[in-house]
Amino acid sequence: MPRVESTRLSPRHWFFACLCALAFLLPAMAAAQAPGLSAADRADIQAFTINNDVFQRLSTVMTQARAMHVKRSPLDMSKVHSLADMAQQMVASDPRIKPLLAKYGFTPRQFLVANMAVVGTTITLDHFAGTPQEKAVEGQLNPANVAFYKAHKAQMDALLHSAATSAK
Repeated sequence: MPRVESTRLSPRHWFFACLCALAFLLPAMAAAQAPGLSAADRADIQAFTINNDVFQRLSTVMTQARAMHVKRSPLDMSKVHSLADMAQQMVASDPRIKPLLAKYGFTPRQFLVANMAVVGTTITLDHFAGTPQEKAVEGQLNPANVAFYKAHKAQMDALLHSAATSAK
């Protein structure tokens, strides 16, 4: 019987995808578990709705950041108490980041919220796919983002996969 290769990323690839999904900074694994973020920041991420426009702009920013070799600098999480702190570190790591985000209609904070919503939704739903907990987990997430993920799973997985492979 031929071996069928899984399209799921290994835990190591998911780790790299999480580290690189912003293409130039360390994203949170999921909005609900984002260290150092306030309840209001986590609520903003949870309430954020992923749509085609946002996803395309986010993908373009990440692709261009990789092509420009934008400096990746790990966040000093001891100094992160909010998305504003995270955004400040992000733009301080490379002067090209803020203009790149603005070119595609993002403030640094908006970009972080959108990215964390995409990364959190993708990783969470991929992790629980086909498990008994799948429906319960879906109920904890933004319903619009669950629907977007189901309609665009391949593109969302590819975005994280490309970030993971660019980290090697």
